[in-house]
Amino acid sequence: MRSLLRRVVWQINAIRHRDPLSPAVFVRLFGARRRRSWDPTVRPRRIVVLRSDEIGDTTTSLALFAAIREHWPEATVHFVLKPGPATMFHATPTVDRVIEWTPVTEGSALKRQILTARQALRRFGLRGYDLAILPRWDFDDTPVRYLAVASRARSVVGFAPVPEREPVWFGPQDQLLTDVIWRGTTPHLTVGQLRRVAEYLGLPWREHRLPAIGTGLFDDADLRAATEKADLGDTPGIVVGLGIGARDAKRQWPVEDLAEVMQRLAAERQVAVQILGGGVDTERAQQLVALLRDRGIPAVDLAGKLSLSESAAAISRCDLFIGNDSGLQHISSSLEVPTVVVTCHPATGSAWSDNAPERFGPWSKRSALLQPARPADGCTEECIAREAHCIRAVRPDEVTEAVEGLLREPVA
Repeated sequence: MRSLLRRVVWQINAIRHRDPLSPAVFVRLFGARRRRSWDPTVRPRRIVVLRSDEIGDTTTSLALFAAIREHWPEATVHFVLKPGPATMFHATPTVDRVIEWTPVTEGSALKRQILTARQALRRFGLRGYDLAILPRWDFDDTPVRYLAVASRARSVVGFAPVPEREPVWFGPQDQLLTDVIWRGTTPHLTVGQLRRVAEYLGLPWREHRLPAIGTGLFDDADLRAATEKADLGDTPGIVVGLGIGARDAKRQWPVEDLAEVMQRLAAERQVAVQILGGGVDTERAQQLVALLRDRGIPAVDLAGKLSLSESAAAISRCDLFIGNDSGLQHISSSLEVPTVVVTCHPATGSAWSDNAPERFGPWSKRSALLQPARPADGCTEECIAREAHCIRAVRPDEVTEAVEGLLREPVA
C-alpha cells in the first residue's frame, strides 16, 4: 500500500512539473472530432456563450443574446460565466441555462489544463455544441478558450488573442479557435464589439430594442423586493438612482458633489433618490443619505441591501441614473434609462485604457458622459491614483447641465 501511494505521489509531482499541452494537442485530446470553421448559413441547434468578465461587460451580452434569439429562435442557448455575475441571469428569457464557472488559476499549467477539461466534462457532458462564442475583445488571463474547446463545440469563434498580455503558458491561442475575428485598430464600446461578433456570425443587429433588453435581468419577485426595500410609495416627482460604487476608488466621484447635483435638481422639481451600491459602499452611502436629508431631499439607502437582479429592478424604476464607471451603469444602459456617467479618465487620455469611456462608457439611447478635460498632476495617459484624483475635476454644474439636457430630451 505504501509503495502504491509513493508511486501515485510521484506521478502527481511529475505532472505538476511538466510543460503544458500545446493548444493543438489539447484540441486533439479534448475538442470535437469534426471541428470546422463557422458557416453563416448553418442553423445551430446548441450554442454556448462563454465569458470570464465581471458585471459590466457581462451585462452587455444581453444584446448578443437578443440577436441570437431573433435569428435562431429554436436554438438551445447556454451561458457560461463567473458565479458573481451569474446571479443576474436567473430570469433571462433569451438564455436556456446559466452555467457557473470558476477559472482554475492555481497549480502548474498542465494541471490547470487538465482541471479545465474536467470542469467542461462536468458542466457540458459529452454531447457538445454546434457553436461556442467567446465575445471578450480584450486580453483574457483565464483558460476560458480551453474550456470552450473542451465543451466539444464544432465551431469556436472569438477575437484574436493578445499574446503580449496573456500568460506565456497559454501558447498560440488562435489554434484553439476555429474562427478568429480580427481585433481591429480602433477601440469600440464593449457592446459595439458584440455587434462585430454578431455580424461575423451572420446575425441581425439592432442598437436599441423595446422592451429594453435589461428587463431580462430580473423577474417579478425581484421587482417586488426592490420596491419594498426602497419604500418610496407614491413619492411625487422623478426617481433618481445614484450608483456610488466602482471597483477602484479613483473612479468614485465624491458624494459631496453628488449631493450638490441633487440639490440643484431638486430646486426645479420634486426628486426622490435611490442610493445603489455594494456592501463596500455602505459608509459612503450613509454619508450621502445624511447630506441629502440635510437638504430636504428624500433618499433611501439600498447599498449592500439588494442582489444584482434586485438592483436592476430598482434601476428600472428610475427616471434617471447618475453613476460612476461601474457595472451598475451598464445595467442602467441595458434598461434604456437616461444615464449620466462621471469617469476619471481624462479627455486627452489613451482610448486603449481600461478606464477609457470609448470602450466602457454608457450605451443607452439617452446618455451623457462627463470626464476631466486633462489629467491632474502626476497622471498622463490615464488616472493612476489610488483615491479620487482626476475625477475631482468634473464639477457639479457640468453634471447638472448634462442631466437637465437629458431630461429635456423627448422620449422616443
